[in-house]
Amino acid sequence: MSVQPYFYSYLLVVQHQGITAAGHITQVFSFSSTVTSIVVSLLIKYTRHYKYFVTSGALIYLLGMGLMIRYRTMNTTVGSLVGTQIAVGIGGGMLNVPAQLGVQASASHQQVAAATAVFLTVLEIGGAVGSAISGAVWTHLVPYKLSQYLPADVLSEASAIFGDVNIASDYTIYPVGSPARMAINRSYQETMHVLLIIAIAFCAPIIILSFLMRDYKLDDIKQGVKGKVIGGDTGEDEKK
Repeated sequence: MSVQPYFYSYLLVVQHQGITAAGHITQVFSFSSTVTSIVVSLLIKYTRHYKYFVTSGALIYLLGMGLMIRYRTMNTTVGSLVGTQIAVGIGGGMLNVPAQLGVQASASHQQVAAATAVFLTVLEIGGAVGSAISGAVWTHLVPYKLSQYLPADVLSEASAIFGDVNIASDYTIYPVGSPARMAINRSYQETMHVLLIIAIAFCAPIIILSFLMRDYKLDDIKQGVKGKVIGGDTGEDEKK
């Protein structure tokens, strides 16, 4: 599930974060994920194992998504929001590299390239499906909830509010405590809650699947390479 693009809008509207602050908060995920991937790669180099990083990553990622649900309410501190992104980023960073390494370790030498290509293709397809689902949920639920919660005198502005995040996040037009502001924030907050629930539902099976992975010890893998040697010495003594 692709939650991050809508998390930015949620920060602007519900949490009343500025454009710069919202951008920095959403970038915490990418930063922590990248740093974690590097650290995990070094740890795998010395431990020669990868399976438990995948399992731990899935658990931490799931924990991070759960924390996003816990701290999705209004008036949540910036520190709490950043903390959720760090947790999700660490989990994601622990998943990607070890999972790909597990696929490559389970394939024969001749099949490594094909196995890697299939793995990356599945990731891309999964990302596309997740984006499609989250986009459909967001574009359906936010307008629907706005039509349900907005007061009658503002109901005609529902399309404009949904269509322009600058309008939805403008606290001078819809000030704190006003019925319109409460309706807007509630609509975005409840929609984000649904997205996170769906994301957790998709993420949970990864934990089970990680236990089913074979944990090859990387320095014990021996693969014979079959093929024909073109050119060179044939090993036959020349006849004199």
